[in-house]
Amino acid sequence: MTVRAFQAAMARLIVEPDFRDAVRAEGRAALAADLTPLEASRLVTIANDRGLDMNRTLHKGFRLGKLRALLPLTCAALTPARLAREVARFWQAHPPASFSFLPEALEFCDFLAQRRLPSVYLAEVLAFERATLELERARVDAPPPQSVRFRHDPVRLLGALASGRRPRAVPARPCLLLGSKSGDAAAHWTLVDAVSR
Repeated sequence: MTVRAFQAAMARLIVEPDFRDAVRAEGRAALAADLTPLEASRLVTIANDRGLDMNRTLHKGFRLGKLRALLPLTCAALTPARLAREVARFWQAHPPASFSFLPEALEFCDFLAQRRLPSVYLAEVLAFERATLELERARVDAPPPQSVRFRHDPVRLLGALASGRRPRAVPARPCLLLGSKSGDAAAHWTLVDAVSR
């Protein structure tokens, strides 16, 4: 087996708890047949080492840190217990593909949007942060403008979350936030109230 394949199996022990548990329970039988006896023996030893759990904890902390850094308002909009459950479900369905922060945060946004969680404000907050990430995505040219529809006052809603408060009874305010970005400047957001007819 190549060094790359051995390292891939070792990484799976850290990022895939089901694989690690299978190797712990079944030993070499859970591993690829083309591993040498020495490689298989080393992987079984690693799977049973308590240090592997520490590496798993560090890896989970790194992934969670990426989400909290790029989606602070979304994370704040979820209760800690709900965030833990949704992150665990997301990680189960989406093994890490890169060390890049932005793609994983965008995938988490899409995951949460599909879950349709019972939350009055989450869809609006999620759409805003996803649009913000799209403005920050690396591009050769200027990013396309972003538009986020709000049913509640975005100033009050986003302000409460940014200051660490749970939003309560945010007044209705049908509007759009229009975002744009030019060069290295920060994203610029303009609030446009809906026109009543």
